[in-house]
Amino acid sequence: MTRVYRAMCSAEMFVAVLFLVTSVVAMCVSAILRTLGHPIAWGLDIALMLFSWSTFLGADIAFRKRALVKVDMLVKILPQEGQKAIDVCVYFFMLAAIVFLIVMGTRLAIVSRARVFPGATWLSYSWVTASVPVSMTLMLISALKQIYENFSRKTPADSPHTGEEA
Repeated sequence: MTRVYRAMCSAEMFVAVLFLVTSVVAMCVSAILRTLGHPIAWGLDIALMLFSWSTFLGADIAFRKRALVKVDMLVKILPQEGQKAIDVCVYFFMLAAIVFLIVMGTRLAIVSRARVFPGATWLSYSWVTASVPVSMTLMLISALKQIYENFSRKTPADSPHTGEEA
């Protein structure tokens, strides 16, 4: 299972970087061609779609690496039991938000299927909105893994509020 998870994480990183680089290239090519008098209408639309995917995939990557900003000055002064209680509350609200985004993102992707880009009428806007439920599903997997790891530890030094980042 760990090997599958690592492969999934590597694939996610590869796709996020590939989409970000391709988005930048598409914008640059679109700008250059527009300057030369040969604009491509779909360049910015493709860049928007790829940027959306790279952003949401990047959010899961940052979350998984615990690289998101957190303010825990008050939590750190609590005893270990208090920190655990705060962790439970934070994880509960986080999981609720992730599940909400999966459900509503899926609905939005379904509703958006008839909407097309102005410059790329062959491309459904669902390809952009699908980035939310797909990325949030990956984040749900990452969150469940973090919850398992955090609450299966026995020592206080392994608390997620000690400054130790994975």
